[in-house]
Amino acid sequence: TENVFAIRAEGDSMNKAYIQGKNIEDGDYVIVDASNRAPKKGDYVLSTIEGHANIKKFLFDEANNQIVLISESDKNYPPIFIHPEDNLLYIVNGKVVQVIKTPKND
Repeated sequence: TENVFAIRAEGDSMNKAYIQGKNIEDGDYVIVDASNRAPKKGDYVLSTIEGHANIKKFLFDEANNQIVLISESDKNYPPIFIHPEDNLLYIVNGKVVQVIKTPKND
């Protein structure tokens, strides 16, 4: 499919996220469907904030009219809140649909 691409994950902020039974660890590749840029609550997305890419769980807090990006990790990463008045350049690049595990050098 022409709207699907892979990107290499860096860091441990999503090591407790499971997509089709696989977690996302440093060095793994995630497959992103770029045609799906309107995420639903609970979707995993690749997005950019001011040009910095991130893979997070997408939520929308209707009460406060803001996007909430959640890390699912064994470390304590705070959520990222994006409110329209923040005037940040926020782009959803696509929905994460699969994880390709890479061998780990332990």
